[in-house]
Amino acid sequence: MGILKRAAFLKNRGKILSSLLAYRYFGRKRPIFAHLLLTNRCNLKCRYCFVDVNTIYESDFTLEEWKDTVRGLHRRGCVSISLMGGEPLMFKELDALIDYIKSLGLNVDLTTNGISLRKKIETVRKVDSIMVSLDGREHAHDINRGKNSFKHAMDAIEALKENNIPVRVNSMVNRQSREELPWLLNFSKTNKIPITFNITNEFSESKRDFQDEVMLNEDEIRDFYRELRARIAEDSELADLVLFSNKTIDHVINYPKPFNELILKEPGKKLKRNDMCWFGQVWVHIDSNGDIIPCSTLWNLPDKFTPKNIREHGLSDALENATKLPCQTCYWPAPHEWKEVTTLRGVLNRIGTTIVQLKQ
Repeated sequence: MGILKRAAFLKNRGKILSSLLAYRYFGRKRPIFAHLLLTNRCNLKCRYCFVDVNTIYESDFTLEEWKDTVRGLHRRGCVSISLMGGEPLMFKELDALIDYIKSLGLNVDLTTNGISLRKKIETVRKVDSIMVSLDGREHAHDINRGKNSFKHAMDAIEALKENNIPVRVNSMVNRQSREELPWLLNFSKTNKIPITFNITNEFSESKRDFQDEVMLNEDEIRDFYRELRARIAEDSELADLVLFSNKTIDHVINYPKPFNELILKEPGKKLKRNDMCWFGQVWVHIDSNGDIIPCSTLWNLPDKFTPKNIREHGLSDALENATKLPCQTCYWPAPHEWKEVTTLRGVLNRIGTTIVQLKQ
């Protein structure tokens, strides 16, 4: 990574951290992070995808609609944009959109399955970091995501490293990949690539029939995270590579309800800021049709949360509606970890991760 790229990377990390600290200690609520699901189109059919891909792409936002949305987010204090899908590399105007986001001085992250990444490397070079989905060795990854998907993911990671683009991987914890933890941690350590392990969300309505076939049961999930915690304790190098703190892992292990149950806010009870979920307050997902949803956990739970749409209600109303999520917390590790990042221990842990990424 060149000097200018390193400087920009560090500047973006500083802006993100300072924005989170401003919310934690001063209550400055704003959409610091926005995940834009650019298109409903996808070139894979992952068994556990929480989005019904390839079903509503006729209603995908246009380039101009996304630019208007990004401009509105920027005015409201947004610092970092994550480009997702579907598969974001299938969004035809991706290059122009990235140029526009960068012109506003925003951090740009992209999540991809890796297909076509090498062909679009000139566009990919413009982003600040990339997350590649990786569920384990070839047999485990391909059973989840489709034949040859592992080869595409590995080729994408190789291309990113060749071009000095900061890369991390995300693995979904499920029945097909639960035995892949040792391999994934070794892959992360050998290649100096940070990694996260996330629990599969509730399935979309069209996939509910085989949800039990894919999702681990509660005891199996807890056992997986216990093993993760034990392996980190045995190998100090992993502390800078696994992007979950021990406190976050313990949150999952000790979650007091079944994983399919949210801990809801008590009606009329006022919670302290740090006792409630920050998603919706500083983090939002924007679907390709303009719906704004606090997080993927609530994506397929219409009885718990009804999103508002940018086209129909406007950006301000849709964002404000997202702050009114009904839950206090849930089993999902990511919301808990972002709060932990703003503690002294969390800051020190992420400094180590940043050093690893700067060396890529």
